[in-house]
Amino acid sequence: MWIYESVTRQEFESIKDKIEKYIVMLGGKKLSVGLPYTQKTVSYSGSDMVENTSVRPAFEYEGLYYRVDEVCFSDKPFIVIECGTYDELMKNIMEDIDPFPYDLTEDELLNEVKYSLGINNGS
Repeated sequence: MWIYESVTRQEFESIKDKIEKYIVMLGGKKLSVGLPYTQKTVSYSGSDMVENTSVRPAFEYEGLYYRVDEVCFSDKPFIVIECGTYDELMKNIMEDIDPFPYDLTEDELLNEVKYSLGINNGS
């Protein structure tokens, strides 16, 4: 169940699509590997639960693997980029990098992706 009035699920998913485009723009390579599972996210905030199942691609960048996911808090949903080794990707045990709000400016979103990929953005 989607619990937010400030953004629709479709609008939120389009921001996640944008994050994936930034990963590619920064040098990430989209993998054509089939994962042995479907990405399922369940977030709890108090008594509210947000559940989402999606099929999102994985990316390789400088020997690590990344995937765009989400974490939903009571006030709004956040985007999180997962990172790990190939083995962790295959076992669906990648680590979440710091989540960030979906409603940042274009520059702020790009900077979050750079941070997640370990790119020094000069800040």
